[in-house]
Amino acid sequence: MAMCWKLAKSRYPTVRRICCATRRCAAHTWASNMGDINPRRAAEIALVLLLVLAGAREHTRRLERAAERQILQQLGGSGQVRVHIEPRWGALGVWLARADTITVRASGFHAAEVPFFTETPVPAWQGRAESVQIVLERFSLRGFPVHRLEATIPDVSLDSRAAAFRLKIRLFGAGWGEGRVTLDEEDLTAFVRRRLPEVHSPRVRVTASEISITGELAALLTTWRFEARGRVALRDGRQVVIDNVQVSVEGENLPPAVVQKMVSALNPVLDVERDLNLGSMFLVERAEQEEGFVKLIGRATVPPHHTGGVNGDAKQ
Repeated sequence: MAMCWKLAKSRYPTVRRICCATRRCAAHTWASNMGDINPRRAAEIALVLLLVLAGAREHTRRLERAAERQILQQLGGSGQVRVHIEPRWGALGVWLARADTITVRASGFHAAEVPFFTETPVPAWQGRAESVQIVLERFSLRGFPVHRLEATIPDVSLDSRAAAFRLKIRLFGAGWGEGRVTLDEEDLTAFVRRRLPEVHSPRVRVTASEISITGELAALLTTWRFEARGRVALRDGRQVVIDNVQVSVEGENLPPAVVQKMVSALNPVLDVERDLNLGSMFLVERAEQEEGFVKLIGRATVPPHHTGGVNGDAKQ
């Protein structure tokens, strides 16, 4: 037997009694109506959703390929570039220029500077990426080789209008994240060769506890077996130097005054700002040594472009 609830009398308008059996009947009717939806109408709704999702995915792929061409152009057409965009909120994020991550990978290029810059923002047209991940491998800046550069940069704002209508990524601002530059022994040898031209055929060897430089020192119309040993250190947040240096020629340690002159000529082995033009992008906080590599670890961002452009795109 169905049970009904009866509301107490009051001076307020009386609410009509609702029977449990009636509610069960209404629920049954609703379910029946849902089951009676026109299959054609359901197919139309599904098709619209499918087209929206497919269009968003296609737009993302087109934006990725356009960004690759844009970056490759700024690199002078050399090397390989891959861009991957992970939209936020699915298809909605694509159209609103919202992304969880934008990943840029490039390798094998030779350039004067890295092609990532910001410009003055347009308030009404700002999209956002939670982070931009940059991975550059086996490249050179200003003629100096670099094994690898990695950066994870948060809170990146971008031009949503350019992304939606021009298939162009233009950056407006970025926070500071983690950065790392890795140099191998061949990279370091190239730096030493420029610092100590009087040492012929230099070779750099790196271990976890020591860095050594060997070669032939040209002096007095002959060559002498040269060796310098020390540890990697930092100076002023941008210069890589060799500290606690011991220098020997033909196995004999040189006098301190001579060693000091050679150390002054050698250091800094690398200046991040002067040699690699990374001063506004990368701030070195510490240096680490491991077998075969020196790693410079610090903070990274996307700096403003001196011409006001983005990725080398100057304002007209």
